[in-house]
Amino acid sequence: MKLPLRGLLAAALLLGSLRPALAQVAPDSLAHVAAASTDTLRLAQRLTEDEEEPATASTLPAAPMPVAVTEITLHGTVLDVASGKPVMANIDVLDNENGSLITTLHCTPEGSYSVNLPAGTNYGLVLRNNAYPFHSENVNLAARMGFPETVRNFRLQKLEPGTNILLNNVFFEPGTAKLRPESTAELERLVKLLGDKPKLKVKISSHSDGTGDYEEGVALTKRRAQVIAAYLTEHKIKTERLTVMGYGASIPLRASALDGDRQRNQRTEFRVLAN
Repeated sequence: MKLPLRGLLAAALLLGSLRPALAQVAPDSLAHVAAASTDTLRLAQRLTEDEEEPATASTLPAAPMPVAVTEITLHGTVLDVASGKPVMANIDVLDNENGSLITTLHCTPEGSYSVNLPAGTNYGLVLRNNAYPFHSENVNLAARMGFPETVRNFRLQKLEPGTNILLNNVFFEPGTAKLRPESTAELERLVKLLGDKPKLKVKISSHSDGTGDYEEGVALTKRRAQVIAAYLTEHKIKTERLTVMGYGASIPLRASALDGDRQRNQRTEFRVLAN
């Protein structure tokens, strides 16, 4: 009988406790004591065998394989950038490819929202509240493996002189000043904002991602800003209300050279000059 060391120690302790009794029992009782000793050894062996063995690669359950995500939960909060208080905004969720409205969300009094959306689509989110100008975001819920959740928080700014508003759903063909079709909905929102507020004057500015020649980047961003201004004047916004500027890569949002940060640096925005 082969016992592990821990089992032998347990058996030895039990047998040691029986030794004083053996000297006092009658010879005819020794057979019973011997049987008890055998039972003790068996008990020690069973207790040892019942102990949990350390987990090994062969005994661990196989890790679950990641599965393709077909639906993603998009959620977050909407707050005022100055006060940090929640904003009860309405959020239009659009398909950026064709501009169609998918659904409209209504934030809770705590400023939170949540929606389940099919993966593999580029969405535009437009936040609306009468106390703020429209705020748009581009949310690309690419097909993925694993975790089906994306958090996107929003901070809204009131329309005051000095405020910068990003036009996150304005897109240009790479390396050109040609607007892509999915930019139309964002530009129409800007036209409406300027139409509703006839005293509003803005500076349209464009920024590059910092790749390529610096001077060429400045020239490209100026042409892009001029294209935005031309669209606005074609829709009856007076030129004296508009200023254009191309900054190239001189004012990055992110200093990192990572691809994601460079993409954030390439942007179009407007700054409130008068309201």
